[in-house]
Amino acid sequence: MISKRKKEKRKSGQSSACFTRKPSLRKQKSLKNLKAIIFAFCLLPFASSCGKVSAPVPPQRITERARELTVIQRGSVIFISWPAPPLVKQESSASYIERIDIYRLAERRDEPAVLDEDDFEDLSQIIGFLDRETIDAQASNGRLRFTDRIDLNRAADLSSLRLRYSVRYVNRRGQMARFSATAAIEPALSIAEPPANLSVRDHAQDRVEITWSAPEANVDGARPASIVGYNIYRRPSRREEFSRPLNSEVVTETNFIDSGFRYEIEYVYVVRALSQGTTGLIESADSASVTFTAVDEFAPVAPDPVSVASANGTISLFWPRSAERDVTGYNIYRTETPDDEKSWVKLNEQPATAVTFHDDRVTIGRKYFYRVTAIDQFDNESAPSRAVGETANP
Repeated sequence: MISKRKKEKRKSGQSSACFTRKPSLRKQKSLKNLKAIIFAFCLLPFASSCGKVSAPVPPQRITERARELTVIQRGSVIFISWPAPPLVKQESSASYIERIDIYRLAERRDEPAVLDEDDFEDLSQIIGFLDRETIDAQASNGRLRFTDRIDLNRAADLSSLRLRYSVRYVNRRGQMARFSATAAIEPALSIAEPPANLSVRDHAQDRVEITWSAPEANVDGARPASIVGYNIYRRPSRREEFSRPLNSEVVTETNFIDSGFRYEIEYVYVVRALSQGTTGLIESADSASVTFTAVDEFAPVAPDPVSVASANGTISLFWPRSAERDVTGYNIYRTETPDDEKSWVKLNEQPATAVTFHDDRVTIGRKYFYRVTAIDQFDNESAPSRAVGETANP
């Protein structure tokens, strides 16, 4: 139950998520007690016969405070994150962060936000914490995070609530820093379950096809599922988190072509369904992930056309450069009997990087036939170009 004093505070609260610092009755009492302690310390020099006593030094407190708190909903989970603070390694320091407490306050949507720090402390509850080991592990990614799972089956209860979060650093002595600025969210209730049957496969040169099945229901069991579209995510398996979706626009079908990957790198793929929330689109939880390594077994397109000319005892070939990004060179073949497939001989020891070739190992007056193939970085070789012939001229 909120007291009359607290109700009056909430009615005059600001819209900002930052806490106000109004002096409360509790703080006035604390100030009075502090003055009494200081007065007692001031009497010590007169009461002591052991020499001069220096002025009291107030105990050092933890001053680091979490900032820029962010909360988002994904399915039935609220993700809370904020920038990782500088982490003091010396455990005896007052600035050493031993743990981080996470607070949550459920407030009614039709009432003013609780922005007074004392009121928030009185009305909120600790829903979890990060220990030092977890803090160190997460800080390497630049942000700290905590997940709060909510029960979307309690739609009647949640529909009128706003969830407000704050975090607080605590040192080894149990001293607490100030609360972070709060961040609030109004939970969306009609959120789709994650997509199912995710599949990833090589589709064509530089193209991977991703397919999945649409969810049949919402997290609360309602059918059909509230689906606006999908987001597709990919990350190298060595990383822990996904960043931006692969799709620049909402995908409305249950398939997607990924052309931005690199071959022979292990990736992890997931898909999230999108539902309409009160303030925008809300993602579902992740689908079951699929780990996939694309292997390039696709031969490049053959060079075309190949041109030929002869002068000064040299036969010269010319062809356009391949448009495929992984082509690294070309092979040149020659024969005097083009109908005999076994008679073709490769003229270069290593793939040629230029798109010209000059053959000076010819006999004047004899006709030669040539064809060219493209080679990619995985040694896939294209079919040969159309054969062209020319007589060696002096």
